[in-house]
Amino acid sequence: MEGLTRDDGERYIKRKLSLLLFEILEFPPKKDILYLGVCYCQLTRRFGLSEIPLDELKKCLSRYLIDFDRYPWRDYLLELELFYLRDGNDRPVRGRELISFDPGNDCTLCIDTKFRGFFRVDFCKKIFRYWYLTKKWDDFSPPRGGWDVIEKAVALFNEGLYSEVLFYLEDYLPLLRDSEGLLMYRVLRSLAVLGEQIEEGQFEGALNEASRLKLFLKEFGGELKALPYDFKRLRKTLSSLSDELSRGEVILREPLRLERKGKNRLRKWFEKILKGLPIFR
Repeated sequence: MEGLTRDDGERYIKRKLSLLLFEILEFPPKKDILYLGVCYCQLTRRFGLSEIPLDELKKCLSRYLIDFDRYPWRDYLLELELFYLRDGNDRPVRGRELISFDPGNDCTLCIDTKFRGFFRVDFCKKIFRYWYLTKKWDDFSPPRGGWDVIEKAVALFNEGLYSEVLFYLEDYLPLLRDSEGLLMYRVLRSLAVLGEQIEEGQFEGALNEASRLKLFLKEFGGELKALPYDFKRLRKTLSSLSDELSRGEVILREPLRLERKGKNRLRKWFEKILKGLPIFR
């Protein structure tokens, strides 16, 4: 990590967390690693500190029916690389030392100092969202082909996981060999960049990205029309968003999403029927 810029460091953390999510979704038993992050985030919020007493961590894990002595916390700390322990003598314990270290209750769990300068990434927000997805999705298997990559990337995008979309598309780009997959890659990548820029308050960059995406959707409207996503609705959303961005504000009354065609047809049909009834005239 020596010599990395802030942007490089943030990308490193985002990629590490994204890969962790993909591994958990494709191998659900690994979700136990999230208990460490969930408890850390709950306790930092409770105590208002970045260093958490190990005794409190054990109590938190026990509420999830986890026995700390049997929980492979050493392996998880080594894999995450974001934390270290501080022993009773205020000495940091990290890396290989963790393998044989027998902690006392006076130890604390801390964010590693080399990452603190890069921690604009909302670690806790991501951990809680990952936790939610492990409960929501039970069929997120490794992609079977190019279109499966696209559909999984759309699902990630619609959950607001923008950096995760970028890394997922980057990792599986070799599977996108046909024109439809590559068109969707371009749309999804642009949407994910747009979502990230809005989250980070980069409104000028977001406005430029929204403008580029609108032009792309117009230029390839014929090819995109054959695909199962509602690009007409997306164009309307982008136009409204561009107006907000040009005024230096982002309201987004509805989330930035890419919906499938026909999702709201049944609702519109009911609305049409109801409007025809005397009581609603």
